Amino acid sequence: MKRWTWGILMLVVGVPVTAAWAVKKDEKLYVKARNTRVLKSAVPTADVVAVLQPGQQVTWKGADPKNAQWHQVTEPGGKPGYVFQTNLSTKPPNMELVAKDGQTRSIDPATFVSSGAAVKALSPGAEKYGNEKGGDYKVAVAQIKTLEGLALKVTPAEIDKHVKQAGLFPVVAPNTKLGPQAKKGGK
Repeated sequence: MKRWTWGILMLVVGVPVTAAWAVKKDEKLYVKARNTRVLKSAVPTADVVAVLQPGQQVTWKGADPKNAQWHQVTEPGGKPGYVFQTNLSTKPPNMELVAKDGQTRSIDPATFVSSGAAVKALSPGAEKYGNEKGGDYKVAVAQIKTLEGLALKVTPAEIDKHVKQAGLFPVVAPNTKLGPQAKKGGK
């Protein structure tokens, strides 16, 4: 049976299909999330081997046999580690097109992500359109602008605190760094 047929069959029976279905051992995958941590073992509290950015390639070594959400990879510097499956893609991130002074150019995805433009909800053109259209469009523009203002006030430390209080998976800590991670209680 062809690989894509198996993928469809797995989706029908409720098994999640990941990037691993489309690659073979030692093939390349792309990092798709900012500050993706390559960890020493397949647990979220493991020591960090490397921190990667969108578009960087890793060599796929297979899903962890005990927890298929974690995938063993070799990072660009040659160090082995584990990455959470949702941070990997079989395709490189699309190059973003930016209009400036009537010209269009493509930029590096990592540059785009770190610029803050990736999280901005309204472009100046969309804002102008909504305001000129009036009615509910104008109200929506005002609401989005208010939310953008609030989002700018939230710090990484506040996000980290919320993630811990809510018991969420800590994707990026406010002090992500290489090496051993702080243990509970700051020790």
